[in-house]
Amino acid sequence: MTRLHGWFAILLVVLAGCGGGGGSECDAPRTPTPLDRASTGTITGTVTLGGAPPPTAPLRMTAECAAQHQGPVPAGDVLVHDGRVENAYVYIKDGLGERIFAVPAEPVVIDQVGCVYRPHVAAAQACQPITFKNSDSFLHNVHGTPTVSSQWNFSMGVQGSTRSVRIPKPEIPVEVRCDVHPWMRAYVAVSAHPYFAVTGADGRFVLRDVPPGDYLVASWHERFGTRETRVTLAAHDTKDLAFAYAAP
Repeated sequence: MTRLHGWFAILLVVLAGCGGGGGSECDAPRTPTPLDRASTGTITGTVTLGGAPPPTAPLRMTAECAAQHQGPVPAGDVLVHDGRVENAYVYIKDGLGERIFAVPAEPVVIDQVGCVYRPHVAAAQACQPITFKNSDSFLHNVHGTPTVSSQWNFSMGVQGSTRSVRIPKPEIPVEVRCDVHPWMRAYVAVSAHPYFAVTGADGRFVLRDVPPGDYLVASWHERFGTRETRVTLAAHDTKDLAFAYAAP
């Protein structure tokens, strides 16, 4: 087994040169569409689940990884608190037209800690830096598998090391996994604009500085699928939406 792990580590070092990065698509100049913040509004809401949440098994970890935790570790695919859904990605799916938005320079950070990706569901704007960090003292690799952008696969064997990628095209979601520890899964939802949020334990989301308009707003969840609703937002308006999933 040690020999196999050694060969696998060598393979990952080779693959380290195959990382993503967005390339020239993200480096091309862009002129953001002016936004009149004196007229923008807010879209808020709640994502809920009716009925009993479906069962979810704890992660089946190797001994070195399990030793980093006090007990069983939930997979993160079904986190429901008093009917409120955590880790739902809510975003404006349609209605922004041809607007162009500035790309945030601040990275989205995804940590590898205790052989788990934290957060389990992350959100980024297209071309925004996504920084992966290894807080563990052993080898991980980060294998991203977008379908409309270039995939990446690189190793991270040094504790505290970081490496960043940029995903140039919107995609919901992009799966990220670790080939060394196959239970490690995370999702990165990528939108062309800044109007998105991932729900916390209270199931709530807030989309701020939304220009007036007619929008299709969607909620995506790893296990529960997609829900959509339309909303008309007037100047200075605030609309509260409800996305309701039904337990299978």
